[in-house]
Amino acid sequence: MDKMYKYKVQGREKLEPDSIMECRECTCFNLRKAARVVTRIFDNAMRPINLRATQFTLLALASVHGPITVTRLSEEMVADRTTLSRNLNPMEKSGLIRIEPGDDRRTRIVVITESGRRKLEEAYPLWKKAQQGIKDAMGADKWSTLISNSSELVSLTRLDRGAAV
Repeated sequence: MDKMYKYKVQGREKLEPDSIMECRECTCFNLRKAARVVTRIFDNAMRPINLRATQFTLLALASVHGPITVTRLSEEMVADRTTLSRNLNPMEKSGLIRIEPGDDRRTRIVVITESGRRKLEEAYPLWKKAQQGIKDAMGADKWSTLISNSSELVSLTRLDRGAAV
């Protein structure tokens, strides 16, 4: 069936290139693009010690929150448990964390190991340098606005997880 005929039969207009171009302003696309750039900066900064940005964040959270359940950690990361598990497994294999059983069979607890603490201490100056580089490149005001707006967006979506904001 001819595409144009299909659009006319279903009462739809054909999308024009100008209409599609507004997708360049898509919130999701732009935030994901920015996240990839920022992740690359932090990954490159920590490459000398064989650590990824996500692993640094997980070590920091496990350190600050002490033993933490996988559920609570997934909430802190705003990540689903499956994604979190994929990130935790190699860290456990490399001895940076331990995953222990909780009070019941469904609960698992993430504990940073001594090796993980040493890695976190080694990574912190590299993280700090990358963090400062981004702040310097953006300027303090723009960076502060970015962090504030990002935090507000996360808070809004946490209040109403099922609905589009």
